[in-house]
Formats: sequence, structure tokens, C-alpha cells
Amino acid sequence: MIVEIKKQITNILKKAGVKGEIELTTPPDPKMGDFSFACFDLAKKNGSNPKEAAGELLRKIKRLKDYKIIDEVKAVGPYVNFYLNPAELAKLVLKEINQDFGKHKIGKGKKYLVEFGCPNPLKAFHLGHLKNLVTGEAIARILENAGYKIIRINYQGDVGMHVAKSLWGIFDWLERFEKMKKEKDIRQRVEFLGQAYAHGAQHFEESEAGKAEIYEYNDKVYNQAPEIQAVYKTARRWSLAYFDQIYKKLGSSFDRLYFESEVTKRGVDLVNQFKAKGVFKESDGAIIYEGSKYGLHDRVFVNSKGFPTYEAKDLALAEKHFADFQPDLVLHVVGKEQADYFKVLINALEKVLSKSKGKEYHLPGGFLQLKGQQKMSSRTGNIITGDALVDFIEKRVGEIMKEAGVKDKAGVQNKVSVAALKYALLKVEATKDVAFDFEESVSLTGDSGPYLLYIVARIKSILRKAKQVTRSKGFQISDFRFQIASEEKQLLLQLAKYPEVTQTAAEQYDPSKIAKYLFDLAQLFNTFYHACPVLQAEEEEVRAFRLKLIGMVAQVMEKGLNLLGIEVVEEM
Repeated sequence: MIVEIKKQITNILKKAGVKGEIELTTPPDPKMGDFSFACFDLAKKNGSNPKEAAGELLRKIKRLKDYKIIDEVKAVGPYVNFYLNPAELAKLVLKEINQDFGKHKIGKGKKYLVEFGCPNPLKAFHLGHLKNLVTGEAIARILENAGYKIIRINYQGDVGMHVAKSLWGIFDWLERFEKMKKEKDIRQRVEFLGQAYAHGAQHFEESEAGKAEIYEYNDKVYNQAPEIQAVYKTARRWSLAYFDQIYKKLGSSFDRLYFESEVTKRGVDLVNQFKAKGVFKESDGAIIYEGSKYGLHDRVFVNSKGFPTYEAKDLALAEKHFADFQPDLVLHVVGKEQADYFKVLINALEKVLSKSKGKEYHLPGGFLQLKGQQKMSSRTGNIITGDALVDFIEKRVGEIMKEAGVKDKAGVQNKVSVAALKYALLKVEATKDVAFDFEESVSLTGDSGPYLLYIVARIKSILRKAKQVTRSKGFQISDFRFQIASEEKQLLLQLAKYPEVTQTAAEQYDPSKIAKYLFDLAQLFNTFYHACPVLQAEEEEVRAFRLKLIGMVAQVMEKGLNLLGIEVVEEM
């Protein structure tokens, strides 16, 4: 909608003689106008100074008579500022906001795979997995809103050294493992697996003999040794069941789970096949890809023992992606520490699987760290895991809500907790690091998820009360017989920006665009609410308009929050 308004202003400028690319900006203060055009380039072309160019352009614009959406135009220094007609803006917004408001068709006919989450069975669900899960789900929803067919996929490492370390730890504590099989609480089982992993990791570091023992377990995993299968499959099942609990709690689900174990053999076969074609070469008993030929770095794809590395398995995984779904793009939401890895992998993949060229994209996610704490390693076992962070937030929200008189306290607590977590992660650009602040995330004031839910709940409360105290027929789009306040106009302008924001978020794979928009909308609502009485408005038409306006604010906020994976609440 804001694009259409800008187009109308651009047409006015063109009719007034402005040629070339026209860029409109938003003045820092609404008193300076709603949109502004800088006349520096125009002055340069005309051989005048910018202030004179602005004055001359204003005179030409005023001779035009067909700009209904514009209420006033002023020249201020080197700028020409446009003020929108509040009534025309209101009619436009009231007319356009409907069920499909903010949706797009730019992705129509295109299928994207979004890979995210990707925790490793038999290992902790760490903070990086949590950030990837939240970010990936939001991006998937934003792309669906833009018209793309989205397939959610999750790639999980159920083979490799972390599994070998975990299995060594489990077999060293076999009696405890057998007791855990009788434990019904899946959380207790997974906690045991985390301890077993840390035990194995420590043993690996202690001596060469310890390393040799764990390497032996690694061989057994790859060779599917019968003596470890019962324990391995049980532990893997526990991990996956627990991951499912986390996915459900955070509102994510997947169309396809992929595992390293299902692409291991094919990964080796592909590397050997393309080694014969010169894509890969032998080096010190291993098989490598010479990324250095392409300005990258060399990487091992099959090690000296004949086992595939992550790289080889990812080749086979990509082959399955394209065989299973024929995607137009595979979007990997994976931490930025893997950026160089993906550059080499994608470069090699284009030579192994030509259909993948231009269809693999790595979105390098920033780190999630707890504010004031050092980055922690899961190898030590002394960590705050992703699921523990979720639990901590829910407990803190429960403390804050202790005296709240809401009907469904447990349900509201869960939704507010999820909102606190997700918004704190998503308000920061996906590629940037997040310093998570516990108290800031659960605050009912300021830039937080609970604050946004509170604004929606407050509006819904006003609308419910309005049904009880007024018999107004509601507001109809017609000629306005009252003056629209500045605070109302700013709300209308912000609502009009929503489609542009959702499109930008989809194009840039950036949920933070929507998060920032929603916070700004909430702030403008607060300013409006304190300046403009709603239920207490003296004129019925004014009251009906304001009820309509705040209803649209709630509707747009609910839409935007849903794209972030956040559910609204009726009361708080």
C-alpha cells in the first residue's frame, strides 16, 4: 500500500519535470511531512542551488491539480515535503486491510526447502540449535506468506565422533543406562545422554588410549556393529522424542527428517565417482577437494580410513533433496561459523550435481549468547542448553504472572514465554549475534515479546468492552466529517507500510524487519491511546472510526506476530 502511495507521489514529481530515478525518504519528524524529496541532484542538473531548485519544483507541483492523496506540499531548504491527506489515507487503509493484507505472490510457482534446527542425537540441544530453530521457522512462514511453497527439512547427525563419545560414555555407565530405560521422564533420559557425552568427551582428551577407544566406537557406528545396535537405537530414539517435544513447544514441525546415517555410503560413492572425473584428488591417503583452485580452501571429503566427512555426506544429502523435492532453492539456516565450509561445499556440489547450481544458499546465523556470560562448550558438559533456557523463561514468566487473574493461566504462560524467547532472538538481524537478556526478554514494557502481546490483549479488551457499552453500527468508509488527529494519521501510515515490510523480510530472509515494524506499531498505538479517547469519544462517528482503527492494529499485529511464530493471547 505504501508502495502505491509512493508511486502517486513519484508520478507527481515526474509531471513536474523531475527525470531519472526518484527516491523518497521519511522525515524524522511528522511535522516536516510524511515523505520528502531531496533536490540536490535536481539542482546540479539545472545549475542552481538546492534551495532554489526546491522552490522552483514546488511552484510546478502547485500548478498540478490531480494529486488527491496529497494534502499539502512545502519546500523546506533543499527538500520538497509532502503531507498526505488524512481522510484519503484513512479510506485507502480501511479499504485495503483484509485477510490477505500483507501477503504476496512473488514466490508463486516456486518451491523452497528450508533446512533448520539440525540438532545431533545423543548430544545436547544447545543454544545454537535453538536460535536456528526459531529463525528457520520464522523465515519459512515469511516465505510462505510471500507465495512460496515451503518444505521444512531437518538434518541430524546420528553418526560421527559425538556419537562415538556418547556411546563410550553409555557403555562405561551401562548399569545407569539400564536403569534409565525404566525412567518414564524423557527429560531425565536425555540429561543422562548429555552426561554420557561429556564423560566420553573428557575420556577422549585424557590420553591416547582414550582416543583409540573412542575411535574404535566410531568405526563400530559406521560399520553398524551388531554389539552396539540395541544401545545406539535406544539412545537415538530418546533424543528424537525429546527434540519432538521442543519442536512442538516452539510451534515447529518438519516435512522431512534427514539423517547422516542414510547418506553415509552414498557420500563415499559420489566422491569416488567424481575423483575418477578429476573433481577430487587423493592426498596423504585421504580424498580432498582443492578449493584453493577457486580462491577457497582445500577440504577433506573422505578421510584416510575411508570414512566420509561431513562434506561427502552433504553431497549425498543434496542429491536426495533434489531427487525428493526438485526445489528451486535450498536455504540452509546454519551458524555463521560454517560460512567457509558452505562456500567450499557449494562450489564442489555444483561440479557433482549440476542441477544444484545457483540453488543452494547458506544463511549464516549469528551466535546466541547469554548476556554477561562467556561462550560455553558442550564438550565440558557445563552448559546452559537451549531447552534449559526455554524452561528458565517459562519459570520466570510464571513468577511474574503469579497474581494475574487470567482464566487459562497455563496456556497464557506458555504463549508469553515463547513470545519472550522468539522475539528476543528475531528482533536482531538473523546474521548478527544475540546477547540474550533474561529480564529484558520477559518485560511487559520496552522492546519485548510480552509487551507486544500486551498491546494486542489491551486492544481486544477495548473491543470486547465496546460491544457491551455501544450500539454503534460501526464505521463505514465514507466522507469524513471530522478531523483526523495526528496520532491517528501516524497509525494509519504505519499500517500502510506492512505489505512493504513483509516483502522486504522475504526478499532478505530477515524476520527482524517484521519485529521492528511491530514494535514501532505498538509504540504508535500507545501514543494514540493516550492522546485519543476511544470509548470515551464524544462523537459516535469518531468512536466508531477509532474502534475500527485499533481493530486493524490488532489484526496487523496478529498477522505479523504469526509470521514470527508467536501466538497472541486474549488477556494478560
